[in-house]
Amino acid sequence: MRWRTFALILLLLNAMYWAWGEGWLLPYGFGPAPQREPQRLAQQIRPQAITILSAAEGQPPAVIAAPEPTVCRQSGLLTKAQSDAVQSILQTSWPPGSWLLLEQADGQGARLRLPALNAIMQAQLPALEAALPGAVFDFCPDDEQAR
Repeated sequence: MRWRTFALILLLLNAMYWAWGEGWLLPYGFGPAPQREPQRLAQQIRPQAITILSAAEGQPPAVIAAPEPTVCRQSGLLTKAQSDAVQSILQTSWPPGSWLLLEQADGQGARLRLPALNAIMQAQLPALEAALPGAVFDFCPDDEQAR
């Protein structure tokens, strides 16, 4: 008999908690505190601009491929005539910013630096070497002093 009474009391308490949680006891002064935040509704900016997308429309963009690897190449010392010739070639056929003509501090010539050669530009390098007889393109030195 004790177990039956215990189960009945438990069932009654459970039903009362459910009625309290649903707000059925609010007219009698019992119930959970309202969970509203009207200040958040007031802070919304253009809520009518929100559109709900279907699953197909909401797909994330395709993964962007990793950037193409580049290398830095630098010529040996160029004479004034060579630097003028290579500058006219580079201005017409290479993208701006893809090359630098570095004048030597002592005024004895210049070096051509190609700081970010990708595969397409590396394919154009033999034509540039042909325009500069005797010029050798080495990899750029790592230290800032050599630049």
